[in-house]
Amino acid sequence: MRVTGGMVKGHRLIKIKGPHIRPTADMVRNSIFNILGQTLTGVTVLDLFAGTGSLGIECLSRGAKRAVFIDNSRRALAIIKKNLTICGLEELSMVVREQLPKGLSRIRNLGCGQFDLVFIDPPYGKGYIEPTMNKLVESVLLTHDAMVVAESSTSANDPLPCKIPYFRLQQTRSYGSTVIGFYSSHGGIVT
Repeated sequence: MRVTGGMVKGHRLIKIKGPHIRPTADMVRNSIFNILGQTLTGVTVLDLFAGTGSLGIECLSRGAKRAVFIDNSRRALAIIKKNLTICGLEELSMVVREQLPKGLSRIRNLGCGQFDLVFIDPPYGKGYIEPTMNKLVESVLLTHDAMVVAESSTSANDPLPCKIPYFRLQQTRSYGSTVIGFYSSHGGIVT
């Protein structure tokens, strides 16, 4: 698994090994950033259910101002910290252990401000995406034109929410058994 673009392009990231771990594949990450745009200069990023941290690290490599990585697994958080160190991006990041989605209300108290871009990549089949998006709004963690990118399974028991208050589903893309949804808050539009 490598960073696919930006100033640390090509850096190899450490993977988490385990039967229930599925880091976002390089090809899927590259496609996401082709849609979002290659440069994310000045963007603030929140990487939820962060796993290896590959999505947030990709953003920092492409010019994001800062990224906050949240996961509940101590093992995942240790890997994220190692990956940030490998890439020399520790100063631009914060790594937080928190139970999601309920713990989002406490993130505001860390002084992280609001976020322009949020990644939600929860365990498949748990129904975490919609409650997490609702908690983002409730916790006032999003800028006016924030974008949320959610990853789910193409299986019928784990759909991406189509209609959710405050958000508009702009587009979806499928890659094998993975589906990515791009949501805008208020007037933010993905082209």
